[in-house]
Amino acid sequence: MEIKPGLSALITGGASGIGKGLALALAEKGVFITIVDFSEERGRQVASLVEKINTKFHSKLGFPSAIFVKCDVTNARDLAAAFETHLLTYGGLDICINSAGISSSIPFQKDQTDGTQTWRHTINVNFTAVIDSTRLAIKIMEASKRPGVIINLGSASGLYPVADTIYSGSKGGVVMFSRALRLYKREGIRVNVLCPEFVETEMTLKIDSNMVKLTGGFISMEMVVKGLKEHSNRMTPKAYTPKSPSGPLPPDSGLTQKIF
Repeated sequence: MEIKPGLSALITGGASGIGKGLALALAEKGVFITIVDFSEERGRQVASLVEKINTKFHSKLGFPSAIFVKCDVTNARDLAAAFETHLLTYGGLDICINSAGISSSIPFQKDQTDGTQTWRHTINVNFTAVIDSTRLAIKIMEASKRPGVIINLGSASGLYPVADTIYSGSKGGVVMFSRALRLYKREGIRVNVLCPEFVETEMTLKIDSNMVKLTGGFISMEMVVKGLKEHSNRMTPKAYTPKSPSGPLPPDSGLTQKIF
């Protein structure tokens, strides 16, 4: 798929971190974007930034080139409503990026609750919501009979285990789930999973500094976006893993298919 003005993308977790970085990168190509996030203030700020960037490509549209939809991605009805809003605004869906993600500071085995607000919530945000969002995206893409791209945010910790058990397990689920969807390529729908090491975001700044040092330090957002651009039309084996300069590259890395 050629990324060009007029395509539309829906991005969960688009108000911050990698989701925000990819939203701004797509805006530089003139893509219409729906930012889906629980943080209304930051979500509206990103949507406003996207609209400003998009003025280079679009004027007098009669509709916004970027919108924000407040959504709890763990609520299936909320998520379905976000996709419906996107569809009503842009008439279709070309790109879906599932980047909403969290981690819990309480080890699951020491949690004295049922996990609703801790480890269970982490699984619901990181994995279950990705399944729901991917399902909704595929339904829209199949109905439109147009090529589509789905990018799910995994993690290097989904390729090899780390101390954060629930986070690692949830991201491992995202990796395998995404790879299992490769058969949809026959229908023109490409599903890929991005597995970066520690990207410097609000969430990863809470990670133990010793663990970060073991992998060679943080990766900049610029490296992630640059890597996606460089690999967007390249065929390499399995999940793309941007890595820190001195950090290890997992043996099972690369792409099953080009990203866009």
